[in-house]
Amino acid sequence: MSKLEKVEKDIEKGKESALLKLAVDKDHEVRLAAIAGLGKVGKDDSFNALISMLSDEDPAIRAASAEALGVMNNEHADAHLRHHLEHETDEAVKRAIKNAIMGLKRE
Repeated sequence: MSKLEKVEKDIEKGKESALLKLAVDKDHEVRLAAIAGLGKVGKDDSFNALISMLSDEDPAIRAASAEALGVMNNEHADAHLRHHLEHETDEAVKRAIKNAIMGLKRE
């Protein structure tokens, strides 16, 4: 089983701890898939990890983290996303953060 297949299985089963480990994998594609999965799982440790990843040096990781927070039903996500939006320099990440904030408003 590939790591990407493992990510899918872990999402289906809600295995937060496995996704947290895969979210720091050396394979970029695996990391992005695991980050998206953390948003779907939506537990507290997932939320905390995603908030931390909003400060990652890789813009793709920051954007994926924002998107994952946008699908997570957490009342604190809005404040964190707005804070990072004020300091973000990458336009793609800014768009992802704005979209995530808009997604939260639909809940």
